[in-house]
Amino acid sequence: MRLGFAVSIVPVSALLLGACANGRSEEKPPAAAAPQQASALGVKVAKADSPTSDAPAANPKAQNDAALGLDVAGLDPTQVDALDQLLDQKPSACGKSHSLRTSLKTDPACKRSQFAARYLVKMLKAGLLGSEAEELYDKRFTSPEMGQCDLAEAPIRGNPSAKITLCEFSDFECPHCKMMEPILARLLEEYGDRIRLVYKNYPISKLHPEAREAAAAAVAAGRQGKFWAMHDKLFANQDHLTQADLAKYAADLKLDMKKWKADLPAAEDRVEKDHAEGEKLDITGTPTLYIDGRKYSGPQRYEEVKDWIDEDLNR
Repeated sequence: MRLGFAVSIVPVSALLLGACANGRSEEKPPAAAAPQQASALGVKVAKADSPTSDAPAANPKAQNDAALGLDVAGLDPTQVDALDQLLDQKPSACGKSHSLRTSLKTDPACKRSQFAARYLVKMLKAGLLGSEAEELYDKRFTSPEMGQCDLAEAPIRGNPSAKITLCEFSDFECPHCKMMEPILARLLEEYGDRIRLVYKNYPISKLHPEAREAAAAAVAAGRQGKFWAMHDKLFANQDHLTQADLAKYAADLKLDMKKWKADLPAAEDRVEKDHAEGEKLDITGTPTLYIDGRKYSGPQRYEEVKDWIDEDLNR
């Protein structure tokens, strides 16, 4: 993800998840992020001194918000006003008719509202304007993009019958996809049998000319029970994905080379089916991650993805 600083403001939604674009959208990725957006992405930004209050009780509104269990220490009066407005405007995250604030007060069983309110506080503390925080909030809670993955023949890592499904559309030659892999591996280790990862091939040939053949090599290895072993090897050797390299990796995994080569044409068809599935979901880049059907729209960071999973586990 390329981050810098500029005077112009770009849509915060465009800065969330580092991605290899597939070129179907004419919108070019931004070259720079405004200070408040960069802060939301984990970049430390020097700010001019401004009055803040570390004591919620000093502000009646902040005191009321703190009584709801929200950590509002550090929010300035303008941010507290933005939070108050959003708590009153946004509906319960559990689909009830009352507001998010009412949900926090009267519906302790609605854990999603607690996640939702904490998310608003987090975005405001990151330096986003109220309108920017609302945009991110809506992408996650109010009107998320939805998409269900076809699990037939898809390789699955983790518990096949887990409660939470992570579906990733990925490209073996995409550097952002490689960055996502240790995050997903850590999540699988932490959550054990509560989550599963489904892998979908979405090679972007215009950017990555060797990605499609690499994907087919992994699918063909899967016919011998070695998809994930090949998956890991391809990402570990992302800059070396020629046909000769792929054959070497197959041999290193002790595959039946005759069968592996014979399975490549059918594997290429499987890759095309995955890609077509991604096209139907209007995927514009990789990695694209769905968490229980919701398109993930946060930064490519462990803590952010974990928060989405925890929210789903607490539904």
